[in-house]
Amino acid sequence: MIEPTDVTLTAVTKRYGSVMAVDAINLTIPQGTYCCLLGPSGCGKTTTLRMIAGHELVSDGEIMLGRQTVNDLPPARRRTAMMFQNYALFPYLKCLDNVAFSLKVRGVGKAERRQQAYDMLRLVQMDAFAERLPSQLSGGQQQRVALARALMTHPSVLLLDEPLSALAPYLRGHMREKLR
Repeated sequence: MIEPTDVTLTAVTKRYGSVMAVDAINLTIPQGTYCCLLGPSGCGKTTTLRMIAGHELVSDGEIMLGRQTVNDLPPARRRTAMMFQNYALFPYLKCLDNVAFSLKVRGVGKAERRQQAYDMLRLVQMDAFAERLPSQLSGGQQQRVALARALMTHPSVLLLDEPLSALAPYLRGHMREKLR
């Protein structure tokens, strides 16, 4: 497992043409801690997460993961995982295969990746649904599968965009504990 790492944003800015989406944010998140970005819709929370993950280019400023500047690194080389608001599950893959997908891409054998994916589904209490397609799940269930998929890579930085919004209140507390 990869160790957690500090995240440092120095004057990070994102512009879309003349629109300022993120304006020179400075933030340090020590390794092993939680940080929540709060604000109204459209204030740049998701854009900031996407820049840290490498899914959006930084217009100005610097993003560091540990001691490494990552502005020019592709997402796959940043040791981050991002769970998107829309979950981005593959509709044609069963839950187990959605969670195991990153290991398949890395060339991990079928039996090993399926066992690891099943263990991760068990962690989020979705192992009983391993053979279902995403369309056969509720929104909260899909959200937990997406979380299991994000955790599967054992990232040094886990980026969650509204990770518990679709869960019932009793599951939110349980999932907060699992995330810790």
